[in-house]
Amino acid sequence: MTKEGGFTLIEIILSIVVIGIAIPSIMIPFSGLQDTKRPELAVQGSFIALKHMESIVSKTRDVSPCAGIIGSPDEGYSIACTEINVASTDLDTDTGPTADFAKKVTLTITHPDMSGSLEFFTLFALDA
Repeated sequence: MTKEGGFTLIEIILSIVVIGIAIPSIMIPFSGLQDTKRPELAVQGSFIALKHMESIVSKTRDVSPCAGIIGSPDEGYSIACTEINVASTDLDTDTGPTADFAKKVTLTITHPDMSGSLEFFTLFALDA
């Protein structure tokens, strides 16, 4: 009797089945990597908003805080600035032209690759 080496057909089929089961289970942890850009975009958007917020805070009260905030894209981001008069009891509701507490300035930062938007706000207290 001579001894021959090699794999049988059943061993090859069995190894293909085992590999076919193992590969998807190994790939599951890596399946969530498609949205890895979002944290980076949020951090960059935060720095852009901080830059614009610093320019807003340096303005005097007689100048519109949103003046000079350009709505054009900055590194792919679009920036929208809104200002409303608010009361001390509710900082989210516009009181109209009569300002009794503060002016709320909101910067909204969006990016085409980012789902949703980032909002940053500051308050300008009014003189009593």
